[in-house]
Amino acid sequence: MDITYIGHAAIMMHSGGKTLLMDPWLHDPTYHGTWWHYPPLETRVEDLPKVDYLYISHEHPDHFDPPTLERLDKDVEVVIARFEKRRFRQRLDEIGFRNITELPYNEDYRPDGGNLVLRLIAPDRAWDDSAIVVRDDENCILNVNDCHLSEATLAEIGRNYSIDLAFLTFTGASQYPNCFDFSDDERRKRSIDSKKSHVQEFVNWAKLLRTKRAVPAAGNFALLGPDQYFMNDSSYANSPGDAIEALAAGAPDIEGLQMNPGDRWSEEGGHVRLKEAPDWSRRLEDIAELTAARRKDLEEYLENEPAAAPGLFERFRTYFNGLIEADPDAAREIAIVVWWQLDGPQGGDWYIDFSRDGDWVQHGVPSDWNLRIQMPDKLVDLGVSGKAIWDNIVLSFRPRLSRRPDKYMKAFWTWFSKI
Repeated sequence: MDITYIGHAAIMMHSGGKTLLMDPWLHDPTYHGTWWHYPPLETRVEDLPKVDYLYISHEHPDHFDPPTLERLDKDVEVVIARFEKRRFRQRLDEIGFRNITELPYNEDYRPDGGNLVLRLIAPDRAWDDSAIVVRDDENCILNVNDCHLSEATLAEIGRNYSIDLAFLTFTGASQYPNCFDFSDDERRKRSIDSKKSHVQEFVNWAKLLRTKRAVPAAGNFALLGPDQYFMNDSSYANSPGDAIEALAAGAPDIEGLQMNPGDRWSEEGGHVRLKEAPDWSRRLEDIAELTAARRKDLEEYLENEPAAAPGLFERFRTYFNGLIEADPDAAREIAIVVWWQLDGPQGGDWYIDFSRDGDWVQHGVPSDWNLRIQMPDKLVDLGVSGKAIWDNIVLSFRPRLSRRPDKYMKAFWTWFSKI
């Protein structure tokens, strides 16, 4: 088995004359103009060899990237988990893929009856996601991407397989605390606590898996927008170097491989670098140079975003009232007031009172709000029109958030991220 790390969560495997491509995001930017590759990619779509199998773990755009997918051969066999929610499959159909295989979790699958064996692993959380174990006659690879697995599942995988290489997440990508209106010092303190927990998780997962080697993956990106730029600071995100250093200290018997775009690994050749590894202490300087180089591209992207259509409030009210009416139990569980503060000509102050018995969406500023969401009207228009996914809008880090009391509102965020 020969493995090429394309970048972020994109990995390519060659075995027995076949090529498996996983989670290809090869087009900048994603997440509504905010996420860009860092380090920059060395592989473009046109550089890819013939791809026989395409695995996509879930529909976050740094894994499911329509501009990349639209340029791939539509006869490739696409392998995804059999999710109860049909949107993921439908989006693949709309892009034009003609050969889609939906797999149940925890069952072996041999594409074309060949020597590659695929097995999808279920997350331990409510979101549609999957990890994948890939085996051939010689090697076993685990690609977790950013699918969260329980310790029991990780230990079971470690008992059942002799893993040669595990691609594991090492840093977070969440609206908390980055997008909340904490003071700079408080936001930084909470971020440092979060990043420490993620790098500790990287080490713990590698130990539970008993893997021979661990690769920090699915966490390298840069935020080039002026409102997101501060999140590139080392207080807010781990580098792959941080994960490798923690692994050496906490599990010295496991080899840490810091793979960068274009690097390859095989049992025979080991880790072969395409280029010298980045100097992670210069991460901010590198991103500043990348920002300057891509400034016009970012400006053009934002200028070309469609404006919100007239009548946004009525469509917003119809949309959310309809969702809540269809699932009143969720509203009763959420039971908070969410104040939407929208910028732009179609914006204004609106709120959703989940504690009401009906007509949940109201116009105006609520006096007793629990969560405030500030964002451009054009992003809300994309959400209510079905042209964008709310979770992806939030993970663009373009919204700004406030909460009272200062606690995680799990019922709301779980519901909101799944619609």
